[in-house]
Amino acid sequence: MSEPLISVKMITYNHAPYIVQAIEGVLRQNTNFPFELVIGEDCSTDGTREIVFEYEKKYPDIIRVVTSEKNVGMKKNSIRTFNACRGKYIAVCEGDDYWHRPEKLQKQADYLESHPECGLVYSSYNVYFVKEKKQIVDYFSYRKMEIPESPNIIDIIDGKGVPLTCTVMVRRNLCKEIIELDPYLHQSDHFLMGDTQMWAEMSTRAHLHYIPETLAVHNITEESATRSKDVKKVLRFSVSNAEVMLYLCKKYGLPQWLINKCQIYFDESSLRLALYSRNQELAHAIRKKKETFTLKEWLQYYGAGNVIFYYIYRLSASTLNFFKERNEQWL
Repeated sequence: MSEPLISVKMITYNHAPYIVQAIEGVLRQNTNFPFELVIGEDCSTDGTREIVFEYEKKYPDIIRVVTSEKNVGMKKNSIRTFNACRGKYIAVCEGDDYWHRPEKLQKQADYLESHPECGLVYSSYNVYFVKEKKQIVDYFSYRKMEIPESPNIIDIIDGKGVPLTCTVMVRRNLCKEIIELDPYLHQSDHFLMGDTQMWAEMSTRAHLHYIPETLAVHNITEESATRSKDVKKVLRFSVSNAEVMLYLCKKYGLPQWLINKCQIYFDESSLRLALYSRNQELAHAIRKKKETFTLKEWLQYYGAGNVIFYYIYRLSASTLNFFKERNEQWL
């Protein structure tokens, strides 16, 4: 395999319905430089493992599979796949997303090559709802979101222009430096998310560039790191996300208004998690921190320890969500 300019990092676990499309989207890239596809396969049980090994046999000059005999989890799988990448730049596409533009790698590499001050480039994207078979083209434009041309750490933590993983290309050496300087934030299992904190810290060290066009497709599936039928799993991710934001606010001395916003997000997510996991101790901890509760928060608080309040809240929430989904089905 020739020395690649770009390594495409693709982690996958039980992505059998999507992995072929993800791999083919990489193989279709038209570039004037060599690139490699490094697939981190974490002992899938649905056929994904067999699929990626077949592709490795078919394209040995492009594809390398990183795996083990036992499942290691998303965070460790991501780290070992990153460590196996050799390119000057790393483009990321997880196994349930794909690239629909064959010029994606060339366009982003050209920008990074000509702008040494830039550490990361990203773009808008399409969103495809797998179950409903519906697609939103150019999600940022659809949501009428104003994306900064070069977002800073405050923009990212505030939710303005957060790079979506499958659209990103970064400088590998800069990523490596950031990971090594704060292994607790980027390598420990304490935080469930792994990418947003990288993009946020990247913005403190280099220019981030937004390309205002769609270069990838993000599949919305019923089960993923951020979506699940298990409400407690989703809420645990939300709490961890808020923890990351608060950690970054403290680390970089960010404005109090942003800290307050992240704290509200943490408290709301934690109280909901207390409700659904029937965790009175967690509910009490949030109550001690907040001076006042809304009616909704009181229902969640008492619902964590009382089955009657629990079902009152669940019935109210289900009714409101039904009307919200009808009015904002694709938002």
